[in-house]
Amino acid sequence: MNLLIYAGPGPWRDEALATATQFAGQVATSVTLVTGGGIRNAELLDDAVARLGLPPDVAIKRRVVEGTPQEAIITVADETTYDLVIFGRFQRSLERLLPLRRSDALTRRLRSAVLRVSGPARPIRRILLASGGDQHTFATAGHAVQLAAPLGAAITLLHVVSQQPIVFESLAPLAADEATFLKGETPEATTLRQAAAWLSERGITVAIRVRFGLVLDEILAELDEGDYDILAVGTHHAAGPLDRVLLEDLTGDLLDRCPRTVLVARRILRG
Repeated sequence: MNLLIYAGPGPWRDEALATATQFAGQVATSVTLVTGGGIRNAELLDDAVARLGLPPDVAIKRRVVEGTPQEAIITVADETTYDLVIFGRFQRSLERLLPLRRSDALTRRLRSAVLRVSGPARPIRRILLASGGDQHTFATAGHAVQLAAPLGAAITLLHVVSQQPIVFESLAPLAADEATFLKGETPEATTLRQAAAWLSERGITVAIRVRFGLVLDEILAELDEGDYDILAVGTHHAAGPLDRVLLEDLTGDLLDRCPRTVLVARRILRG
């Protein structure tokens, strides 16, 4: 994998480097370390190299860029294709109450998958993959397995059967318990079973969870109750006006509210 890691100053810098250290040496073929703020922050890149402890066969590049951390990441990310861009949250806890979504805006701007680190660094043992029940689930699974496989981490597929009040009653999914839903032949249940099989074939310990309620609330509740280390999500595609109202900003809301590291997937990875 070709990794881009922001190693410049920031409130979650140490946590981002500690998280990347867990897997970078096992999956990276090359690593580019970037900082904003100009030459005065160049020493931070040397510090990051020491912390990451990469094998000698991993190519390392250092990039010092003027401007904000976000501008530095975008500048370097636009120069070549990266498999994963890693950075820490750029807002402290109180700043998250402000309407500006810096991490969300940056994540939307980047073409690569993103690992946005937040909260204390945790050993990556359990990944919660939030699935919309469609084929985009496999894009998220493809990126999640790249972290889970070398670390022996388990992946739980979560689908929330939405109970959004905006949905007309005639269009709302019928309520059911988890076991009944997973035995059904709906496209969502079929996708979950197929994704679980796909992950199992790659040696991943996998489980499936189905919850009923408001999508954002249920994802965050499962994340907390299951004590997961990473939340993996995909970028949502709005098929129509109703989907746009319900789904378009879900990833942004999760990035705003999720207290843990978030993996945001991009393109489909199947094979």
